[in-house]
Amino acid sequence: MVLKDFGLMDYQEANLMMKSFNDNRGKDTEDEIWILEHNPVYTYGVSTDAVNIPAYLPHPLIKTDRGGEITYHGPGQMVVYILMDFQRALIKPKEFIRKFQTSIHKAISAYCQDLVLNEEEIGIFFKHQKIASFGLKMTKRGSYHGAAINHHMNLDAWNEIVICGNPDHQATDLLSLGASVDRDDLADEVISNIGLEFDSDILKVS
Repeated sequence: MVLKDFGLMDYQEANLMMKSFNDNRGKDTEDEIWILEHNPVYTYGVSTDAVNIPAYLPHPLIKTDRGGEITYHGPGQMVVYILMDFQRALIKPKEFIRKFQTSIHKAISAYCQDLVLNEEEIGIFFKHQKIASFGLKMTKRGSYHGAAINHHMNLDAWNEIVICGNPDHQATDLLSLGASVDRDDLADEVISNIGLEFDSDILKVS
C-alpha cells in the first residue's frame, strides 16, 4: 500500500481525486492511504437527515457520496482516506469497515484513555464529546473516503451543527483532552494500527 501525505488540500479537489482513482483502478493497482487536512468546510453524507442541516453556516457546505452524518473539516484535523480493493484482499465490506474503525480507535487511544467507538452514532467519543468521525464509500472497485481525527483544531465551527443528530453531543480534540502529540507521530500511529488490524501483505506501506 502506498502512503501519501498531501498536507492541506481543498475538499472538492480531494474528492474528485478519490473518485478518479477508484474509477480507474485496475486489478494490479496498489492500494493507497492518504493523510491530509482540509480547508474549512462542512460536508454531509447519504445518511444525513435534512432536518440536521442548518440553513446558514459560516463555511461552504458540500454534499458527498460517503456514509455518515453532517460533519466539519478544518486545519488541525487529520483526515485519513483509505483507497483499498477490499475484495482483492478477500475482506467483506462490513468486516472492512469494522477493521478500519477499530484501527483508528486503537491509534488515538494510544494518546487518550476512555475513548469509546460508538457504532450506532458512527464515531469515537470521550463521554459525549466526539473526537473522530467516519464516512466511507464502498464500491465494487474498492473503498474511498475514511476518517477524520480532531487533532489540534479550532472547535468553534462544530457548534453550528448537530453532531450525529444528537444535540447533547459536542466536539473535542486530542489537545483539549490533554494529549499533545506531533502530527507526524499521530500519522505513524494511525498507519501502524491500520497495518496491524488488517494483517495483510497487501497493506504494507511503501
